Amino acid sequence: MTSQGTQRIRDSLIGTALVGEGGTRFHVRSLIGEGGQGWVFQANYDDPDGFLIVVKILRPEGINAETIGRFERETRVLQMLGAVAAPNPNIVRFYDHGLYRLSMYGTEVVLPFIALEFVDGPTLAEVLDQHPGRGLPLDRALRLMKQVARALHTVHEHRIVHRDLKPSNILLASQQGREVAKVTDFGLVKAPGLSAKATATIAGATLGYAPPEQYEMGNSRVNARTDVFSFAAILFETLAGRAAFPHPPGDSPLRTVARMLSGERPQLAKHAATLSAELANRPEAVAALDVQFVRALAADPEHRHDSVHDLWNAIEPALKSVASRSVSLSDDSMLRAQEPAEAAALNWAGADGALRFQLIVPAMSRERLRGGAFSPEDGAVYAVGMNGLYRAKNGAWAHLPLPPGIDARRVRGVSVRPDGDLLVYGEAGLCAVIGSSGARFITGADGDFNWLSAFTKDGDCLLAGERRSRPVGVVAEVGAQSTHIHRVEGTTRLFNVTRLASGVLLACGSHGDLVHVRRSSHEEVAWGKTGHLYALARTESGGAFAVGSGGHALNIGTTTSLTSEPAPDLVASLEAVQTTRDLVAVAIDPNGVAWAAGQSARLLERRSGTWTRHHVAGTDANIVAIYPTARSITILTEDGAVIEGTR
Repeated sequence: MTSQGTQRIRDSLIGTALVGEGGTRFHVRSLIGEGGQGWVFQANYDDPDGFLIVVKILRPEGINAETIGRFERETRVLQMLGAVAAPNPNIVRFYDHGLYRLSMYGTEVVLPFIALEFVDGPTLAEVLDQHPGRGLPLDRALRLMKQVARALHTVHEHRIVHRDLKPSNILLASQQGREVAKVTDFGLVKAPGLSAKATATIAGATLGYAPPEQYEMGNSRVNARTDVFSFAAILFETLAGRAAFPHPPGDSPLRTVARMLSGERPQLAKHAATLSAELANRPEAVAALDVQFVRALAADPEHRHDSVHDLWNAIEPALKSVASRSVSLSDDSMLRAQEPAEAAALNWAGADGALRFQLIVPAMSRERLRGGAFSPEDGAVYAVGMNGLYRAKNGAWAHLPLPPGIDARRVRGVSVRPDGDLLVYGEAGLCAVIGSSGARFITGADGDFNWLSAFTKDGDCLLAGERRSRPVGVVAEVGAQSTHIHRVEGTTRLFNVTRLASGVLLACGSHGDLVHVRRSSHEEVAWGKTGHLYALARTESGGAFAVGSGGHALNIGTTTSLTSEPAPDLVASLEAVQTTRDLVAVAIDPNGVAWAAGQSARLLERRSGTWTRHHVAGTDANIVAIYPTARSITILTEDGAVIEGTR
């Protein structure tokens, strides 16, 4: 195809509506970037005046086996990372993908596309270019690279290696006046299911950031330590104002690789003149950092830190020791500095005057919670994180040792049973009850499953999740004597399940799946399916509320009486919500009022059919669990802070 024909196709895309596999329409508006392999357009989500996103579209002359493979890998990885109960806000969000067909010169042209989050801001590469020969201010470098480290930890938890981490693949957004780093471009990933032979055909990575093993035939040594090298190279550049392994124009790429293989390791101490003033004046901190850089940038991956998480834990204390002490109240480092007694005295009035917020338990250091549960009988909060199981009581967190046979890395959630015992569940069929007498593993649920949520009210024990061997959603009914597994064909991953007043099960999941689950069959509850659904809460009237990605909130009601057989029909309708952030938790208080919460401290209360936002002062962390009572609501955030809102 001629360049003129390609340009004609590009221009014809503006004003069209692309339809993703999930059925969402993306209204293409303007070209904001293009390269040798594709175009990037600004677009509107779902409606012509919907919120802004971007769509990446492959150029027709750039479509070949390699580019299609890269495109498919990025789609699969972003879909995987986004289809979790609380997607990491430091990873560019995936919305949908699909194929756009048009007729040109009597020939059908098929263009693959991905719809992604629109990040209105520069790349880290552009920011570094604005500070030539000088490192970034230490507090800014610390804040941004901590977010990148969190994103990579999430990526590695899914057994994914990014492989192309560099400053231009880190986007910097501005959200409520704060700079937020977002990792993007997963087209070179090495993910589960990709053999060494397959990854050997992937296009080469970027000189100066990709470690030596990425240039080896077969890439057999590529693993999480590969990203450790790239992350360390970027962190070095943000602090030193120069590349760890510079590649001068005209220099042979082989010379750069040779320097990475056998040359001297980069050291901040040799570039004191370009360090930020606060770091240059602390030679002991620079020396401590250089010890970690020498290890992280080792040519042999076996000599590096095992993970970015380990590297950051080793390097953050030295950075914090010299960073600026002037932090805002919303910075988690200030909350962590509070002792429990002092923290309990902090009160923040809600911006709308309706709720007054009080910090009950300070955030935890070096932990990110995956989920939590509340035990009102003993006033405790239970949570699971990257490092295990915790209980908060009397204003402080305590680590709870897991019984033998339970690997903390497999635990995804915890629920409190009516008898006070804990149900822990997670990957590779983990499902166990922990009580005073030890652990009891649930038989029948310990097979080819990843369990993502549990429902334990009224003596029930229901689990929702996915099969590991093939993409299909599953629900388990755990009884005293046996476990019944529902394989819900037509779904890929179920995030939540509840038992309605009618006795039948309702489950929700990725791509908007909402299904009535009966003993031997299931039926889809119709709605627009414009996003993922992450959480459910049943109502006394026989219906439920569901919440999900992009601020979706569904009111699910019955169309027949509760005495109909075999179960009442359900109808779901979208309701107005004062947020576009992901909602991952929903609950009903004793007054019948529904509450929802999720990303970026979003807390909403349903009044007269509208979900009205409460501004939670003192935090901007993701909320992972809520517990409303008649006059208050308790909030658990991803960093471990427990906050109570009262009227």
